[in-house]
Amino acid sequence: MIRCSLTLALLIVLSARLYSQEQKSVLRSANEAYAREEYAVAGALYKRLARSRGDKMPVDQWMKMAHCYQEIGYFKEAADFYQHIINRPDHPSSAYFAYGEALRQLEQYDSARQQYTLFSTGNTDSLQLKAVALQSCDSAAVWARHPASVQLKALKELNTSGSDLVSGVVQRGLLLMSNGYRSLGLNGGAEAHPATDKRTEQPYYKAYVYKQYSQGNANMFLEELVPALLGKADYHIGPVCFNRTEDTLYATINIQGKDIPYTGKGPVNGIRRLQIFQSIKKDGKWTPLVMLPGLNVTGYSSSHAVLNSDGSILYFVSDRPGGYGQTDLWYCEKQADGSWGQPVNCGDKVNTVAAEIFPTVNEDGILYFSSKGYAGLGGYDIYRVKGSKASWEVPVNMKAPFNSGGDDIGLILKQNGYEGYLASNKPGGMGRDDIYYFADPNYFNRINGNPSPYDEHKTTGNNNVPGTATPGGQPAPVIRKHTAEEEEDKRQLEQLKFYYDYNSASLLTESRKVLDMVAGVLKRNPGWKMVVASFADSRGPDQYNTDLSALRCYAVIDYLVNKGIDPKRLYYTNKGEQDPVNKCKDEVPCSEEEYKQNRRSELKVRW
Repeated sequence: MIRCSLTLALLIVLSARLYSQEQKSVLRSANEAYAREEYAVAGALYKRLARSRGDKMPVDQWMKMAHCYQEIGYFKEAADFYQHIINRPDHPSSAYFAYGEALRQLEQYDSARQQYTLFSTGNTDSLQLKAVALQSCDSAAVWARHPASVQLKALKELNTSGSDLVSGVVQRGLLLMSNGYRSLGLNGGAEAHPATDKRTEQPYYKAYVYKQYSQGNANMFLEELVPALLGKADYHIGPVCFNRTEDTLYATINIQGKDIPYTGKGPVNGIRRLQIFQSIKKDGKWTPLVMLPGLNVTGYSSSHAVLNSDGSILYFVSDRPGGYGQTDLWYCEKQADGSWGQPVNCGDKVNTVAAEIFPTVNEDGILYFSSKGYAGLGGYDIYRVKGSKASWEVPVNMKAPFNSGGDDIGLILKQNGYEGYLASNKPGGMGRDDIYYFADPNYFNRINGNPSPYDEHKTTGNNNVPGTATPGGQPAPVIRKHTAEEEEDKRQLEQLKFYYDYNSASLLTESRKVLDMVAGVLKRNPGWKMVVASFADSRGPDQYNTDLSALRCYAVIDYLVNKGIDPKRLYYTNKGEQDPVNKCKDEVPCSEEEYKQNRRSELKVRW
């Protein structure tokens, strides 16, 4: 009996020791994964410890667990963990700020403000971030009362359960980066079991192009971008950008291979930094990728390269020494020999003590980027700023719906200037990051009051073309005798009409065929400019019809731009319900065919 008792006691002691050793092993693995920024792995391991230990688990491990869930976009779970932490008597003051951040990401601004107020610190940078956070809660309440009349639409044909982003526009369509397409049978081949990034437990990113043609998904398809060049990388690829002539590409790629530069972190060493590579197309073939000299610094990341409009300046993101915060925007200038000069920080008018990421250029002299260092709705917000190099005005928050409580990144405009895309991990999507589309006929008017290159008289009902104007507002005439052929081309164009289905801005098949002819005439006459006037029928509110007629103008212009016509030659006027061709005005009953005659676009040549 005594022997049995001793045996049982020994088993209990051994079991306790084994359990303790297992706990230490799990904790060591969790801490090492956290130090490597493998948040998905570390978060799962800390949660395993929390389930077994509860409040016996030290508060710093609870903080790391909550941070892991916040980093991978599980804001509700993170908020629940932080709420548990602040109820503990040993919670750090930083838990209040972290809890406030999670609540703001959930768009619970009043509750977030309460937590930010409780946060106290002597650190200057942290005090600055607290002030920004409190301002953010106040701004969010004001912005919510004046939302932009723009709707974002999640693109089901592009979004997956993973992370999907638009990174740029090319002649063939849209540049994408995604970790959700790797199992698809694309031109690079399908992968049944792609390697995963332990930071998120998602596959590594690859670069893709989404080819877009005139109308309809039947003529759109997805393919891997230059798989012979980029497809062999084992880790993250993207974003990728091209120069204007699309014969030079710049790709962000993780450090490849087994050898990783030593970071001094012993067993936790293993963070794969990002680097910028270049390839040039020669005789129709891409040269091997070459790491850009000077832009990449050992032990630090350089990523997200983007060119300004004329290709003379390259902006990128880096955490290298000499910055103002976690990651900053930098730039370098193209030299006479085609190389890139010494990187220069974009300065404290753009960069903050927090992180700036994902720059894009959509217009001359304008930079878009995402940041956590300015007043915003939560997570990364998208900002727009005028300037160049290290000289900038004050960045402007794009507000809702472009921004949300989640991470909003990568605002991209198409060449037509009214259609755009961005990515967000806000609630309601299909995956980690989803691609959203918008069509905003008043985009430039709303943003800064400045029109797009072909958007000079979009709501006045005038057919004026910008240029050297007479005192009466009309362009100064250019006196030149036109040939009989030119006169006939002009007459034919100005007789054309393009019709639309009810409440639609999509070009009909017959309209696209006629516009092919229009593009040919404009190419024969490169000095011509053309105004597109569009109309709506009388059904629906006046302002809605005015905006709808603008979208019809854009549909015509976008088609011609895709056919090779310079957008600077194209202008429009959206006339809404004005100038019906028949009796069909408000409250006048008409047949569907009569209504259709007023749903039209017309052309006016200016030479």
